[in-house]
Amino acid sequence: MGKLLAIDLDGTLFYPKRKRKCICKKNVLFLRKWIDAGNKVVLVTSRSTQFTEKLKDEIQRPVDFINCCSSQIIADDKMIYEKTMPNDKLKLILSFIEQTYQPIALLMTSENHPCIVKYNRKVNPFYLTFYRIWRWFQFSYREPYVYDNALFEKELNESKIYKIMIFIGLRKNKTKISKETNKELREAFTDIESSWTAQVNELTPAGCNKGDGVARYCELMNINSDDVYVIGDSGNDITMFNKFHEHSFCMKRGHPSVRKYAKTIVSRVYKLEDILMRGENHE
Repeated sequence: MGKLLAIDLDGTLFYPKRKRKCICKKNVLFLRKWIDAGNKVVLVTSRSTQFTEKLKDEIQRPVDFINCCSSQIIADDKMIYEKTMPNDKLKLILSFIEQTYQPIALLMTSENHPCIVKYNRKVNPFYLTFYRIWRWFQFSYREPYVYDNALFEKELNESKIYKIMIFIGLRKNKTKISKETNKELREAFTDIESSWTAQVNELTPAGCNKGDGVARYCELMNINSDDVYVIGDSGNDITMFNKFHEHSFCMKRGHPSVRKYAKTIVSRVYKLEDILMRGENHE
């Protein structure tokens, strides 16, 4: 059996960014060579299933998905694992977060919507306008979303919830704030999973982080953990680096507090072709 490459999307496979397509040509060509050589690829992301589906057309090879930081695992186009957050408990947690941290917005991924934005009415309208403009200029990376506080609350009461993102905002020390918030949330709420990126915190069901997701995928697909290679760039990728440290890669552009957890640093995903397929060891 071949090897498994587990790849984060934003900042990793999606780096450098393009406007019309999500994955640059060199990364696509590497993935095709890797798969054609008898290996497997699983894309590991906090993004929704509705978004990741379109990546099949760009790669044009069979790939599997670990979405919403492993709340959903899709293999051979079938959902093989699914876990959601308890709605009543989540309502209490979000109430605490809004009162304590007053984020600009909360973003929800539910069974019915890839992204519902609940905005904080106390926030300066300038920030909301800036956020709308920022999302518009994400081009091919933009997920379908709606701004609707009432819909957010309705889904929170009635639907399956896979992920919540807490948008910290444009504060000067947003990365530091996000890290500190993540630590506080992990200590306060042991029945959910919390992780962080540069300006957001992500909440998923307990046990649904990227590292455990890749391990669960391997168990379900009968893949030896020694044959797994992982690559990412953000705080929510640290669990992958810890779980598969001997074969862990972090993007050079990643934050120093993330890079230290990976064994090897690379500048581009396609550089893995030299390391994994040709046996060369350089960035």
